[in-house]
Amino acid sequence: DGMGVISTKTKLDYESQKHYTLIISLSDGGTTDYATVFIKVIDVNDNSPEFGTTSTTVNVLENAPPGVSVTSVSATDVDEGFNGLVVYSLKGGEGKMDIDTSGLIFLEKELDREKQDSYNLAVIASDQGQPARSTALNVTVIIDDVNDNPPVFPSSRYEVSVPEDEGLGMALLTLSAADLDAGDNALVKYRVVSQQPPTAAPVFHVNPTTGQLSLSQQLDYETIKQFEVEVEAYDGGQPSLSSKTLVVVHVLDVNDNPPEFSQAAYDVFVFENLQKGSPVYTFSVADKDEVSTKLDGTILAAGSVDRETKDKYELLLVASDNGAPRRQNFTHVSIQVLDVNDNPPQFTKAQYSASVHVATAKEGQFVLSVFATDLDAGDNAVISYSLMDHSDDFHINTSTGEIALSNNLGHIRADTVVTLTVVAADHGIPQLTSNGKSFNDVNDNPPVFSTWIQTKLSAPENATALDLGTFSAADLDIGVNALISYSLQDDFAGTFHIDSSTGKLVTIKSLDRETMDSYELKIIATDSGKPPQSASLVLSLTVEDVNDNPPVFPQKSYSVTVRENEPPHVILSAVATDEDIGYNAIIHYTITGETTSFHVGELSGNITTLEPLDYESRSQYTFTLRAFNPGEPNLQDTASITGSSALHRKFTVEDVNEEGPMFDKPSY
Repeated sequence: DGMGVISTKTKLDYESQKHYTLIISLSDGGTTDYATVFIKVIDVNDNSPEFGTTSTTVNVLENAPPGVSVTSVSATDVDEGFNGLVVYSLKGGEGKMDIDTSGLIFLEKELDREKQDSYNLAVIASDQGQPARSTALNVTVIIDDVNDNPPVFPSSRYEVSVPEDEGLGMALLTLSAADLDAGDNALVKYRVVSQQPPTAAPVFHVNPTTGQLSLSQQLDYETIKQFEVEVEAYDGGQPSLSSKTLVVVHVLDVNDNPPEFSQAAYDVFVFENLQKGSPVYTFSVADKDEVSTKLDGTILAAGSVDRETKDKYELLLVASDNGAPRRQNFTHVSIQVLDVNDNPPQFTKAQYSASVHVATAKEGQFVLSVFATDLDAGDNAVISYSLMDHSDDFHINTSTGEIALSNNLGHIRADTVVTLTVVAADHGIPQLTSNGKSFNDVNDNPPVFSTWIQTKLSAPENATALDLGTFSAADLDIGVNALISYSLQDDFAGTFHIDSSTGKLVTIKSLDRETMDSYELKIIATDSGKPPQSASLVLSLTVEDVNDNPPVFPQKSYSVTVRENEPPHVILSAVATDEDIGYNAIIHYTITGETTSFHVGELSGNITTLEPLDYESRSQYTFTLRAFNPGEPNLQDTASITGSSALHRKFTVEDVNEEGPMFDKPSY
């Protein structure tokens, strides 16, 4: 202006023009002078640092080591000096990432996608002006999955019970394994890796996608009663990770086998002097099924046996089990009656007569024949003839019964009547004669038990007055020498008794398998001769189990603590015991009361949670575990008889610090 003051007409911008050159003139009206003015624009911090974009997204593998670069950012500031000097800082990242002075974002700590799969970062670019100016850049870091987690089954062991007649393809149970990874790394498939015991063809198949375990071969309880199947779950990662679980398959018996005789037909031999009620033969019938009872049957003589009336019997035996449906089998028994010398020879005539001319009689001349028959068989029916009194004039052929002259009869007067008594004797033991008498006996034969007597017996426990059969012996002597009495070497404190006359063996006291499961009984048969002779027969008696003992838990109550939020798993294994055996000792488990959160293995007794527990919802559970067996009688409902045990279990849920503190009002 006229005063020589230079002023700005518009706002200066250092970033547009940093200096100006002015030519000014000074004039007094006549003379003019000129001067050059140099004006330098001084920078002011009026610009913030700038990124090329407002946000960016980057990916990093979860297994990247600390120190690795995540991404690099860059901001510029058009100001000069400290006003344009940019420094970087990082917000977010939870201590996992940091940034250096060049704008390089790097890992500070290891990552775990399964815990956090992304991070939202804010990169702050600030200049050094006074006051400082800054700009933020949003950076999203996506954590890419690495296959570092195998599939995991909720339990390392499963148990399932399957009837042996279950159809092929039927689902037994569905296995499920979880994988914390993502994508293909979490794509779980299943396969059977082993089966014990092994079979020619695999018995079980698992669906590779659904994990459903099913039958591929028919089960047979009588061949294999239990399988252990190892199933593997593997993911789709490279390399693939896997884990295994064990499935125990209990094969349940079904009555699919009939009782079996050891032979399709039996040939049995008995002597005809068998007494009424005496045992003829005892059969032990096997049944491959478990549900059936061991079958023993003894054929008894219902009446007197007489070979001369009937020498052979044909029987059809039927054996039935106790299963449902009931199954039967058959066998043929041929009983051949052996002869005993109980019939004396009988002459066809009571008296024989003949005439001989004394004058012409010559030595060796045939006089007459006598003939006797014997209803017995074999040597018992072979007859020899003899004269009761010796005769000088007559002799008899011992085999044919022909009577002939021993010499001429010159010394006998005509019309003389000669009476001869012929004795017909068989070859049996004892030897019988035509007058029905036997020769004087000597006690030279001991009693003999038949080799056909069944010596392996069985009897149920808890029953009294059991008839175990009649065990009689025979003695080839006669009279007193054949009179047999029976005794037991050991009656086990009066548990057993044998009739001394008949040999009938019975129980006096009830048997208890849990105290003694078998006996060896020695029967002694002694005749009444002088001196007496004896024989012995050893019987093996097996006591059959009856379901008379309930399952028993080792203790009456348990207290278990379970942490909340844990996945379903086995929290307690309760095992009861049963003093019975076989089918009567099979124990089943069930729970009553709380059934929505807990499950018990029907045969294992393993108690598992069905879902994660929540302490804040419910901190304590109480329910009852019952053990029972399916034997007959079923002990489940008859506590007063069976003493079945109910086990009370108290479960406490342990708190996990998953809830932060909360005000009771949103504002005050």
